[in-house]
Amino acid sequence: MALFSRRKKTEDDLTESRTSPEPDGIDQEGAEASGSPAGGPEVMSAEPAPQIGISVQAFRGVGAAAGPEVELPDPDQPEPRTPPASPRPTAPAPSAPEKRTLPLAPALPPEATESMPGMKDNVLLRTALAELEEGATNEQLIGVLRQMLQNHLYLRVHGDARAQVTEGKPLSIAVVRDGERSYMLAFSSAAAVRESVQRETEPTATSAIAQPVTAVLHQLVSGDFAGLIVDNASGVHRAVFPIEVLKKALEQSDVNMAIKTLLAAPREDDSAQKVGDALATTKIWVAVNDGGGKGPAGIAEARTADGRRFLQVFSHPLEIVALGRGDKPMPFEPEQLAKVLTEHSGIAGVIVDPAGPSMIVEREALGAVLVRAVDISD
Repeated sequence: MALFSRRKKTEDDLTESRTSPEPDGIDQEGAEASGSPAGGPEVMSAEPAPQIGISVQAFRGVGAAAGPEVELPDPDQPEPRTPPASPRPTAPAPSAPEKRTLPLAPALPPEATESMPGMKDNVLLRTALAELEEGATNEQLIGVLRQMLQNHLYLRVHGDARAQVTEGKPLSIAVVRDGERSYMLAFSSAAAVRESVQRETEPTATSAIAQPVTAVLHQLVSGDFAGLIVDNASGVHRAVFPIEVLKKALEQSDVNMAIKTLLAAPREDDSAQKVGDALATTKIWVAVNDGGGKGPAGIAEARTADGRRFLQVFSHPLEIVALGRGDKPMPFEPEQLAKVLTEHSGIAGVIVDPAGPSMIVEREALGAVLVRAVDISD
């Protein structure tokens, strides 16, 4: 936590195919953590900066055109966590998706950085935001949203967050108001919080606290917020997500983000084994194509140059959308994964989240999953 103040193995050689037999029991429908302070208090000072408005491209949902830019005032005074109730905007009906230009990511996670000592950045989110351009497309915003679901977010708090936590008070989280609508502010790094503070003409003492993304989303959907603004002071490299989209993303998420957390972490000798063990207890998703009416539905696979087959599995439906192939996300329980691996002995393992960061998990590391098939047969 920091106190801010101012004086006035890769899959490069993989090719895709389909597992034709569709396993039984596929559900056609789409699914609290507590935050902890990060780092110690740090006091900052900066020269005054002119007040500017927030102009962000609004994300309207998968398959819909990006919404108009939303003009919002700067947060001159951070507001309490629970603002008055406000009407919910209605998203337009989905239209046919246009050609996608989605920011993907390398297979290996980025190197961890700290824009302020002791306060780790959400590097995946920061990188995805940096790829946004003026007039960002809905598809580019999907790329930001999927990476936002990794690791943590920083919240900007009016006053001393540490003291509020110690005293058992609700955090006075900064929001931006647009008429009757209120948007929570969240940040990819402590530096992004500092930039937000520097934009104000009448700043007050502000602190930053890191919280797991699921904790932030739970707080968001339980309040009367219209949405979330990420890195509000970062020019075109900022985004706004309406509450309806975030609710759906949260419903379809693993509450602990177990697999995403492992994929975003530095690789260790047992990383693949940890992911394999997590697959035995976590609902995942597969990409299904209806075959264009020419054959049975198939689950997406990938093949290495030497012909080995790997089933593609995903930690969240947005990971499937990010590939832009038009596949349909299907929820997949560990028992279903075990059934496929047992019935298709030629599958060498799985590749998790091909859009990146990703990981290949060999069959030898999937013992905990295969045991589920034994349990079913018993």
